[in-house]
Amino acid sequence: MKVTKGALRRRLRKIRCLLLDVDGVLTDGKLHFTSDGKEFKTFDVQDGHGIVMAQRAGLTIGFISGRPSKATARRAADLRVKIVLQKPSNKMDMVEKVKRQHGFANDEIAFVGDELVDLPVLRRVGLAVAVPNATDEVKRAAHYLTRRRGGDGAVREVIEMILKTQGSWTRAIAKYLAVLAASLTLASPWLFADSIPERPQKPAGGASGYIEKFEVPQRDEDGNLKWKLIGERATIRADGLMDIQNARAEFYTTNKLDMVFSSPTCLLDRANNHATTQDHVRIDRENMVLTGIGGEWDGNASSIVIHSNVCVIITNGQQIFGEPPKKP
Repeated sequence: MKVTKGALRRRLRKIRCLLLDVDGVLTDGKLHFTSDGKEFKTFDVQDGHGIVMAQRAGLTIGFISGRPSKATARRAADLRVKIVLQKPSNKMDMVEKVKRQHGFANDEIAFVGDELVDLPVLRRVGLAVAVPNATDEVKRAAHYLTRRRGGDGAVREVIEMILKTQGSWTRAIAKYLAVLAASLTLASPWLFADSIPERPQKPAGGASGYIEKFEVPQRDEDGNLKWKLIGERATIRADGLMDIQNARAEFYTTNKLDMVFSSPTCLLDRANNHATTQDHVRIDRENMVLTGIGGEWDGNASSIVIHSNVCVIITNGQQIFGEPPKKP
């Protein structure tokens, strides 16, 4: 049941409760048993983190499963999910119980399912969501089909969509932004300074620090996103330079992603608006990909240079010149 973007947004704005099937939605649908008959399941970490953030933003989360499992109960306890209904009965009866106990209307509930037993619920709730691994009947009944598969980030995708539409995403991630800002400021006081000294002083005692999984955006005077720096880990050295692992720099034009520069390692000189790498680099822009070894970014000159082994490829697979760099 396809709906327009406008209709989807109207449905998203009303959601107060997100109910989730377990097998095939929170997991990949496979059942695992040890040699002694004990069952275990694999859950996605990003789904779990999304559930925690959703609850922090005020969204009620519940697990609705027709197959009782200790693993499901344990996962719910870890994430502090209080609504956990597991019985081999009509799922709509379980949803009706949630509605009575919490005072939700049908249009305030979103449900993510994948199997035929989920159809009665999907046809009643305000937002019906299916995953790509769902049956055809479930996909046809859904208002929205996720890009990610069940057990591989589908729940996180739905949560972000709800929170961003409702304007709650910033509140949900505020804790992490605050920690990041504090870490960067304490570790390198000149990083966000309006006037950056030519030779920044070393932290007292030559101390250094690190940040994990960070994202730092830069906006112009009108609030438009100019660029965004993302990394897996940044080590702040005593000389003020930052060693970044799995660096990704996104450049925007009128808030639209225009180009992406990525490399496994990068040395950032924030004081001089300059970054270098001796590792493999990749530049993605429109239908073109550039790869090579070694690169340099000059923010003052707004330029990016690849040093050697340059290869330009159109994204349909046609190679223009050069040879792709061999992986070490």
